[in-house]
Amino acid sequence: MLNSILNSIGYFRVILFLIYFIDPFSYGYLFGALLIISIITDNFFIEKLESNFSLLFLFSICYATFYVFNLDLGSQFILIYALFPVGFYLIGKTFNNKSLNNIQLFYLLFASGFIFSLPAMVSVLTSIIDKGFVVIERDVPMIWGGNVIPATNMAAYFVLNMSIPAFLVAGFKKFNLPLKLLMISTFIISVLCVLRLGSRTQLSIFFITFIISLIFLIRRQTVKQNVTLFGILFLIFNVFLSYVSFDKDSDIMSAFAGRMESKKYGAATAGGRTERWTKSIVNLWEKPLGWDVTDFGFSHNLWFDIARVGGTLSFILLLIFTIKNAVNIKKAILLIPQNALLNTAFICYGLSFYLLFFVEPIFDGYFPLFVFYCFFLGIIAQYNINNRAIKNEQNS
Repeated sequence: MLNSILNSIGYFRVILFLIYFIDPFSYGYLFGALLIISIITDNFFIEKLESNFSLLFLFSICYATFYVFNLDLGSQFILIYALFPVGFYLIGKTFNNKSLNNIQLFYLLFASGFIFSLPAMVSVLTSIIDKGFVVIERDVPMIWGGNVIPATNMAAYFVLNMSIPAFLVAGFKKFNLPLKLLMISTFIISVLCVLRLGSRTQLSIFFITFIISLIFLIRRQTVKQNVTLFGILFLIFNVFLSYVSFDKDSDIMSAFAGRMESKKYGAATAGGRTERWTKSIVNLWEKPLGWDVTDFGFSHNLWFDIARVGGTLSFILLLIFTIKNAVNIKKAILLIPQNALLNTAFICYGLSFYLLFFVEPIFDGYFPLFVFYCFFLGIIAQYNINNRAIKNEQNS
């Protein structure tokens, strides 16, 4: 099956895709650019353009134009901001060709999410092995080059791995033993890494996506299947509670202790974000051309931080694009209801992106995640096109 997926996409493109997201020594963007060039020279490039592409391209150009006046990350990001979102949207559409069936498409999504998390996983796991969980500083050096990455930024790499339990519930019988072991071990390691980084956001995303995916599955299973499912989950939950301590004084929870007790930056204020969101809403009207980060720091919200750099126009364009694609994800889920595993992946990945986007700046330190989001949306768009065409053929 792996060979058929690689053959349908092309080994050269897969290698460029892997290197971009693994990003050795921060030069991955060069390979991402090569991948985009390989796509736009495709004979079928024009066929893949539609209104969604045009809206994303307009937003990217608008944001890149405003960024020219505030080159915090370097001048190379003018082209990266302008071209990478639309480029990887097209890559998602190209990768999801008609030769892939639904299970192969799921494997493509899972493998991509795993690769995306791999550098951070190795980096944090190395830190745990060397220093354990009791550390003064939450930030961890990246395995490539040793640059220290803020804990919040590092934790974002694990966002897609938080969906693995939902995948196991939805498609346990479809996975062979090696894949099951890979998924289970990846999730366990990811949770350990998230605990080391003290990321409340990632744990919240896990609980929300898992519960919503359960609700989705329950409605599509028989009573017998649901009883069996909840029996297994109850057993796993009890075993988990027997071996894992949630005492704030325990070593494994040390990174959370101070953060959970904080009144200013606790859960009630979304880690101190609500005040920044309020100020950002005011600035949308009072400072439509954007504002400086020194005013009150990052807004810790994708759309508001876009407005901070790219002005209110960029904010509006991205908001329209977001809503439009949330609808597209819903359409994909409802298109073939019996595809429980793939639909679960659509639900979980979509929710994971939006939940993280709501509480983090993304473009400042998380930009590859937004690029992955555009890649995911390209897959969704082409999935809708492919399956609508099949349905039309069947009805004709």
